[in-house]
Amino acid sequence: MRTRNCEHIMDTYLALDKNERIPSAVTLHLLTCKTCRTQVRLLTKAERIVAHPLAVETPISDKSITSLMRKIIPSWSWENAKPVSMHGWIFGGVLMVLFMLAFGFFQSAIHSETLLLSFYLVFALAISAYCAIFVGTNLDFFVKKIEKIVPARL
Repeated sequence: MRTRNCEHIMDTYLALDKNERIPSAVTLHLLTCKTCRTQVRLLTKAERIVAHPLAVETPISDKSITSLMRKIIPSWSWENAKPVSMHGWIFGGVLMVLFMLAFGFFQSAIHSETLLLSFYLVFALAISAYCAIFVGTNLDFFVKKIEKIVPARL
């Protein structure tokens, strides 16, 4: 049964550009509404079938990227391009693990079981939040990696 909300969600989904991140409200609706989820799945399959004959391998070189970027932004150069860095995530993860190891060395001084349990729960929540935020902010990267590992079925 389609509702106004379903129509609004589908309009929002169809207004997105290809490979654009799907808003969380649309994702939540698609997880809960079987009708819309089925329609999106069928649209995705139809797009893959239609685009398949048009897929042409184009070699990417520095010259082709430079010429394309200069058509978009005339002042573009490789010096202005900033590489994507995972240093912040790695530093944060290593720091979190070091704090947990330091806590493990000093836990013998804590004799309260409830305090010990609360520290472990805080650590578990910190790890879960770290992983969820990491995956959530890098979702496009993971989706592309999964599509390379598991080829899309038509």
